[in-house]
Amino acid sequence: MSEKKTFEKGLSLYSKGKYKEALEYFESLTDPSFEIMKYYHIGLVKIQLGQLEEGLKEYRKIHEVNRINQGVEYDRFMFSLYINMGSTLQVLAKKKGRKLYNEAISCYTYALQIEDNDARVWNNLGNAYLEIEKNLDAIKSFNKAIELDDEYPEAHYSISLVYESLSQYEKAIEHLESALKWKSQNKIILNRLAGLCFGTGDLIKAKNYVELVLKNNPKDPTANKNMALVLYNMKKYEEAYTYYKILLELDPEFRDPEVQGIFDDLKNRVN
Repeated sequence: MSEKKTFEKGLSLYSKGKYKEALEYFESLTDPSFEIMKYYHIGLVKIQLGQLEEGLKEYRKIHEVNRINQGVEYDRFMFSLYINMGSTLQVLAKKKGRKLYNEAISCYTYALQIEDNDARVWNNLGNAYLEIEKNLDAIKSFNKAIELDDEYPEAHYSISLVYESLSQYEKAIEHLESALKWKSQNKIILNRLAGLCFGTGDLIKAKNYVELVLKNNPKDPTANKNMALVLYNMKKYEEAYTYYKILLELDPEFRDPEVQGIFDDLKNRVN
């Protein structure tokens, strides 16, 4: 069997979740032209099999491959590969362990050494830092992404998460509103804006944002909860109770310790 067909067979088995069988095919590759992809896929398989350290060793071998075929095309290939590796490691980190976020950071760093003007890579790097709570590094990365592309809603959204975690709510709101310019109907952004405005005491803005969600998503539980809270704080108890009842219809098991006291008081006021 040719090296190409051996590689393709390994890919086919991997896609079917037959990791051990796929590993045999990837490990049998000997052609130097497959060396990088060999290490990449062996690493991927071993991580899937729970062999975290062994998998990471294979990934690290990629950095040591002799760059015989250096040049523009090679750099483009490696740039794309490092981005793909970083993204894959971030996904796997949610199941296999936070350590993989550090490996993802390494991959994005290698990619940026090849090309440092891609806003997407800086945003991915920021998200990896965010996952391990390296907030200052995350902010620097997101700011670089925004500097390269101010109309990049994902970067504005991501940096807002950092500022919110640091209790810098005004900055979080500012970046969410920037993200909203390009994703005006996004209910996740609108609900977060409503919650942050509510938390900072701007009830009018909070109400306006919730209304935008409910206009297109009248059965959204988060929006109905937010509207009930906003109206309660506006002392519009009857209206608030209407939205609270909708929330309970949508989520009969709803119980949030942070706001349950408010809703208990609301029930007492209208009954």
